Amino acid sequence: MKNKKIQKKYIDQSLGFPVTILNAPLIKVRNTWALDINYNKYQESMLILLAYLPSKLTGNELQFIRKHFQMTIRSFAERFSVKHPAVVKWEKKADLGTGMAWTTEKDIRLFIVDQLVKKASELQKLYRVLEEEADISKQVIKIDSEQIAA
Repeated sequence: MKNKKIQKKYIDQSLGFPVTILNAPLIKVRNTWALDINYNKYQESMLILLAYLPSKLTGNELQFIRKHFQMTIRSFAERFSVKHPAVVKWEKKADLGTGMAWTTEKDIRLFIVDQLVKKASELQKLYRVLEEEADISKQVIKIDSEQIAA
């Protein structure tokens, strides 16, 4: 009996929004197929992808960012100079764009890279990318399993 396999395309919802994992390694656990990846690497890779995403953030993506950095709604609001009801409103948008001001969204994206990468050159690179406002249309998020292998 085979306990491991590779699935060409696997749609994962564990972060609160759909992510297509290419060549996803799966392992059979108690007769159920599960992803066989390093979830810490997966989350950090997704955060970097979200920082560079060419579309606006959705409510679910924003909630993932806030929770990953272990911030309450109030502390997140204070960090980005908004009122906490604004954060609640954005997160309630779920799979839709938050509608937040582009300046706030840029600050959130720069915060991600600042927290995870710790390189000035990467912050400069992202800042240049973010000079143009992101597209409102939603982009499919894809990641190759080699980046998040266990």
